[in-house]
Amino acid sequence: MMRSLVAFKDAVLDDDFMPGRNLSQEKLEHALQNGDTVWIDVVDAPEEEIRWLEQQLGLHPLVVADLLREDRRPALQVLTKYMFLSLFQPEIRLNKVRGMEIHCLIGANYFITIRPERATAVDEAYNRVAQTVGPWKTGPSHFLYLTIQHVIDSYYPQLDRISNQLNRQEEVLLQNGINESSRKPIYTIKQQLINLRQMVAPQREVLSNAVGEERIAANPEIRDLFRHLYERLLRIYDVVDTQRDLASNVLDMIDSREANKLSETVGRLTILSMIFLPLTFFTGLFQLNFATTTDQLQLPISGGAMFIGVMVLMIASVLFMGVYFRRHGWL
Repeated sequence: MMRSLVAFKDAVLDDDFMPGRNLSQEKLEHALQNGDTVWIDVVDAPEEEIRWLEQQLGLHPLVVADLLREDRRPALQVLTKYMFLSLFQPEIRLNKVRGMEIHCLIGANYFITIRPERATAVDEAYNRVAQTVGPWKTGPSHFLYLTIQHVIDSYYPQLDRISNQLNRQEEVLLQNGINESSRKPIYTIKQQLINLRQMVAPQREVLSNAVGEERIAANPEIRDLFRHLYERLLRIYDVVDTQRDLASNVLDMIDSREANKLSETVGRLTILSMIFLPLTFFTGLFQLNFATTTDQLQLPISGGAMFIGVMVLMIASVLFMGVYFRRHGWL
């Protein structure tokens, strides 16, 4: 689907000016050739519409290949007649963060956006321009600024959502303690933050390069706006890093508690083995074979009194070990 906004050069630019909307491809072709200011928004672009743009704008074959290919990295390519920029708007689906690709083509008199229908950041920027009454005071560079602004704004709800999830998990850990299911939700949150960071980091580089690009640097007002966007993206990057470190700390706490539990279990087993060690010694020495007379069996020790004595010694050794471990705080 293709929609468009056009500000004609020969239109009467008064306070009641309204741009042309959703023109046919023939009229758009005339507007592009005439130097009119054009914004074309291509939603879920079929290949024939991409080929039409290639023919009208003289797009480089590599740019066309990038437009037809998915799962690209955010990038900025500056060519002779236009600038090609790729951005990502985040979305969380099935507890996984995915990036929706938004491709932008910025020329002298046109701004083209190519994106999936779910990328609502472009809708917000497009509607903002479409509802503007009066002559447009800016051109494609300002349209790009509005689009990037709404893409950056789309990160804040996702960060708030992840932050709330992390806070809830911390409360659950404090109230219910750590169990076998404690690790998975925290690990999921950390993975979401890692995916967000992988999207924000390259876009930070893209904006840094865009600020110095001639089409933007030539206009001081637009250049300052892009610097403001770059600073906002830096703050988002810092927030993502902070939240990721917090999730890592919670995972470390879970690992520490599990290690402590394991140490306590090993300690109890060690104490139990130490208590049974003297019992093993006594049973191995006397073999619990006692006779009432020496005539029946030739044993080292015999007699019922000795049997009772050995049993008392074994019980005393257990009690002694128990008291000893208790005094040292091991029980």
